[in-house]
Amino acid sequence: MKLSKDQIEQLKKMISRKGYPYIDVQYEILDHVACKVEELMTQDPKLSLEAAFTKVHASFGIFGFSSLEESYLKMIEKKFTRYYWEEIKATFSSKKIIIPVGIAVAMYQVSLLVPDLKTWYILMIVALVIPLVAMFFIYMKYHSRYKGYASYKAQNTLFVYFNLGIQICLQGRIFLNQSESIIDTIFGQLYLGLVVAVMALLFLSFFLLPKVLNKNIADTEKLVRLYGEVGK
Repeated sequence: MKLSKDQIEQLKKMISRKGYPYIDVQYEILDHVACKVEELMTQDPKLSLEAAFTKVHASFGIFGFSSLEESYLKMIEKKFTRYYWEEIKATFSSKKIIIPVGIAVAMYQVSLLVPDLKTWYILMIVALVIPLVAMFFIYMKYHSRYKGYASYKAQNTLFVYFNLGIQICLQGRIFLNQSESIIDTIFGQLYLGLVVAVMALLFLSFFLLPKVLNKNIADTEKLVRLYGEVGK
């Protein structure tokens, strides 16, 4: 038998009650569940929708639909990460490579000419903290519309990496300042170069992230049009 629109909506609500709040995750699960529910109700016309749903849920094992959710979330996280690295690759494989190289050289020279921690903190605030805060407020306008979609939430993963990068820049410089005998060695210079390279990459990312975020928002908007719903 073919499920009606009302029955499809009931299934979606049942999926939501199982602990899957994101709209796109619900529909990803629904794609798998609806067909199986139809089969069960065709085999046994007396079977209620809820009973059929319970049987389908049980067939996925003790973790229920978690495997479907996990697979979908991994897929969209990989897609978002791929968008980011595509922009990085495009920059480094074109004439634009002069931009990240120039940024890294400038930061390295500043760190050598003014090696105290206070200057390093100011450099981090200007290059990393201020752009990050600005980007947060710029994209807040999209939050209320797309917060109900896991595809939109996937971008949070990238900000976790940004936090890691900021910690590397901060703790790396503190380590060098606490070990003054190392800074003048080849190891110290290479270590400083690595820390500066991380900061330069993060700074460059603020120019690339709008393209990445806009692609992700476009993907989420397609889901909004497909499912006809927005997060509430």
